[in-house]
Amino acid sequence: MTTPPSSESRFHIEVVKLLLQVATSDDRVTHEEIQHLVAAARGMSVPLEELAAITRCLKNGEPLPAPNLGVLRANPNAAIQAAQGLMASDSHVHGEEIEMLRQLRELLGVTG
Repeated sequence: MTTPPSSESRFHIEVVKLLLQVATSDDRVTHEEIQHLVAAARGMSVPLEELAAITRCLKNGEPLPAPNLGVLRANPNAAIQAAQGLMASDSHVHGEEIEMLRQLRELLGVTG
């Protein structure tokens, strides 16, 4: 019997889902973005099984899991910072990524 993830762990899993959405927002995923995503997941101690399940969708061309915005609202600034870090990881910020960040700020209720 597995124990449910803690609220902090659940938040980190949702951040990784968000990062995957951000990485694919410009219809391409760079090697740098993948490295950043994996490093972020490791830094947040996201369980390997969760990371594998999330990234399997990307590898298999399956629909990506949507992040739970309710969970991300627990710390919206951390979620935004994680997204900005990923966007900058390949040294190219595309219009689609900027638009996604704008929408994310709106959805999470972050102003300014």
